[in-house]
Amino acid sequence: MNNQTESHHSVINKASLIQEEENVFQLLIEGIQDYGIFMLSPTGEIATWNQGARNLKGYTAEEIIGRHFSVFYTQQALVENFPQYELEEAIKHGRFEDEGWRVKKDGSTFWANVIITPVYNSKKEHIGFSKVTRDLSLRKKSEDDLFRSLVDLKESEERFRLMIEGVKDYAIFMLDPAGNVATWNEGARKIKGYEAKEIIGKHFSKFYGKEAVDEGYPQYELEQAVELGRFEDEGWRIRKDGSTFWANVIITAIYNSKNELIGFSKITRNLTEKKQLEEQLYRANEELRESEERARLLIDGVKDYAIFMLSPEGYIATWNAGAERIKGYKAKEVIGRHFSMFYNREGMENGFPQYELGQAKKNGRFEDEGWRIRKDGSAIWVNVVITPVYNEVGRLLGYTKITRDLSERRKNEELMLKNRELLKINTDLDNFVYTASHDLKAPIANIEGLVTLLKDEMGTAAVDHQDVLDRIDHSIIRLQKVISDLTEITKVQQDESAVEEVDIEMLYEEIKEGLSEQINNCQACLIAEFTEHKLLKYSRKNLRSILYNLISNAVKYATPGIEPEIKVKTELIHPDTLLLSVSDNGLGIDRSQQGKIFSMFKRVHHHVEGSGIGLYIVKRILENSGDRIEVESKVGKGSTFKVYFKLK
Repeated sequence: MNNQTESHHSVINKASLIQEEENVFQLLIEGIQDYGIFMLSPTGEIATWNQGARNLKGYTAEEIIGRHFSVFYTQQALVENFPQYELEEAIKHGRFEDEGWRVKKDGSTFWANVIITPVYNSKKEHIGFSKVTRDLSLRKKSEDDLFRSLVDLKESEERFRLMIEGVKDYAIFMLDPAGNVATWNEGARKIKGYEAKEIIGKHFSKFYGKEAVDEGYPQYELEQAVELGRFEDEGWRIRKDGSTFWANVIITAIYNSKNELIGFSKITRNLTEKKQLEEQLYRANEELRESEERARLLIDGVKDYAIFMLSPEGYIATWNAGAERIKGYKAKEVIGRHFSMFYNREGMENGFPQYELGQAKKNGRFEDEGWRIRKDGSAIWVNVVITPVYNEVGRLLGYTKITRDLSERRKNEELMLKNRELLKINTDLDNFVYTASHDLKAPIANIEGLVTLLKDEMGTAAVDHQDVLDRIDHSIIRLQKVISDLTEITKVQQDESAVEEVDIEMLYEEIKEGLSEQINNCQACLIAEFTEHKLLKYSRKNLRSILYNLISNAVKYATPGIEPEIKVKTELIHPDTLLLSVSDNGLGIDRSQQGKIFSMFKRVHHHVEGSGIGLYIVKRILENSGDRIEVESKVGKGSTFKVYFKLK
């Protein structure tokens, strides 16, 4: 029996350890933001999705899980059935690596490095694939620029191709908060040379040279990752056998659900071949003086975004992915055509494209904002910078043309203009409300006097019409209350009350005393907690209005037959934010009505006397001071009003 119990405990402990390792691995994968890492089913449907995949592809997990991974491929790749070919090659060779164009959710493309690895369970049954994707668009552009300038260097081109094909896996592992290695994957073993049992528990500074360790560089990397969320670097690292390699390193701080630092994810990639090839290419490029000068001037001449080159006559010579996204054309559709194709009919008839080139040549650059036409015929508002490019002997080689889509900024400017118009209308309405409420006071006073005179004239006959007369009196009182409320709203909207340090507890006691009759009538129980924070720099008059309205509403909208319980509390939820909450066990507010209760004259419970002005005034006071109010409520259970004050 004891042996069985011990065996049972051993199984439970092992299961717990496995679960703990799975949780750590899940946190590691989820914390990686620079690589898309996800699982595919055996037939290619997406089964998992990490934050890096969301950043890279643009899809949320809810949008993409269950869909086939071919959604990321271009139309040409789909026609060639390339996604299925990748899976077959991964099964055949144990892994598949490729670089090529992939498609994001918004339809834009990026140059990606992809590694697909088949995954088997303990029974050697194929259960799916792991897929690692990284955006190499910037590197692709740099490579393309180098290849264009070295188109005749066959040997260099071949070395560059071999470099791309020779890129291997990634070392992906976890560090604890102190920098000790906590997990170790196969890629790390291949790159670093250590087995898991040799390195787990050791400090990751083992991978750095003595000089870097003496300077505290490993610790500096961790500190930067904590401060900035992530740290990326390239430099020399050391393998187990003492050899060095050039590595790209990304360290990301990992936090749990309580925002506690639990460690770091570390991704290392061997870029030694790439670094060597880049040095060879740059050395070879020194012999191509004109090409070097053209490339340098192209880079130096571009101030914003280099998008494409024009010939001296204005014909398109190069085309990048950004141009494709903005203009809508593929490279093969525009290269060799005149750039005037992007201008509207009026611009072309006025010769504006040629004018731009002339001004750029005359003044050294030309900048403009205006409408341009996309492939689909739609218009976009853009900023354009055109810069002439010369070689070392002063010969014009062409122009760089930078285009930036400012449609969103223009839209925001138009919205700001509309907002100013709405503000003017709102001010006019406020003035109207004030004028109307002021001008109505005299007629209502006259009506009240005439009714009094009528009662005197009727004498004893007034008794026969007492019900009608009472209704008239009640209507006059309500009309006077509406006018008073309108006047109060105008005062709130124009309020510039002085700020002072207010004792919330003393103010609460004052309000409680003022509402004592209503509180006693319904036998309400009021509970106050001001122990954490009870001083606030605010307009005393306005704070009293806020607290008075919230407490009086809690008393007014109590559930019949149930003794009201009202709790007023302050708590410091952030060093610069004070939360004042008023909770009750009253009637509650239906979810569909909660967004309306802060509007003018909007009431939920019409069986209770009220004007629908109180909460509107509270909201306007808070908006004027830059603060806010929220409500949480459930019908039959009660409501909690939360007021958030920014501490000045």
